[in-house]
Amino acid sequence: MGHCRALVVRYHRDIDSGRATAGIGAFADDAEFEAHGRVFRGRDEILGFLKAREADTGRQTVHVLANEVVTGQGDDDDGSVHKRVELQAMVLLHVRKPDGAYVLDRVLNTVHRFRHAGGEWRITHRTSRPLHPTA
Repeated sequence: MGHCRALVVRYHRDIDSGRATAGIGAFADDAEFEAHGRVFRGRDEILGFLKAREADTGRQTVHVLANEVVTGQGDDDDGSVHKRVELQAMVLLHVRKPDGAYVLDRVLNTVHRFRHAGGEWRITHRTSRPLHPTA
């Protein structure tokens, strides 16, 4: 299950380093990605989101994972264990201000679901919502 966490960390590191499009490799072909109140379906739509994020060079961020809970979602019929995994975590999103200081912008409740296929783990579903939404 450490592979799944590493995939999420690498995806966020790609965004934070200005290479958001490199993060597409974390996602399955049929993945669903929810962010900013929108749902992106499939790698093409997700890549479009990541391209827009990468183009926004004025926005510099640091994502920090906290309060992580990883669970397996049952055995497959063939007897293999944990072919599907879920990672729930708080993501503390810090944004760089003009003076160079990073400030906490928001705390997001995220859920990443993974599937193991073809010898690799991939994100199949990602949701991200503010922990305490504003009215």
